[in-house]
Amino acid sequence: MKGEAGSVPHNEKQKQEGHIWGSMRRTAFILGSGLLLLVALWNSVTWHLQRFWGASGYFWQAQWERLLSTFEGKEWLLYILGCPDLASPWDGTERVNSHQ
Repeated sequence: MKGEAGSVPHNEKQKQEGHIWGSMRRTAFILGSGLLLLVALWNSVTWHLQRFWGASGYFWQAQWERLLSTFEGKEWLLYILGCPDLASPWDGTERVNSHQ
């Protein structure tokens, strides 16, 4: 039968497929452009941060080496002195929060 309910004519089916492919192309273009823009922004930020930290990185490396030579290379001592809270959570003592 020519006018059956639920059947889609052939030319309408082609239009629908063309619309789907057009939508997919637009979506791919938008997502691809967004990804390209994101990567370009990320590379730009990374480059600027490397320039900044490259200049000041030598300063901080020199400070670390000076501190390490002060403690005669005993990194474990720096670790122990740098720990803000050495109390074990299992020793039964209550900690006081000074930020309240």
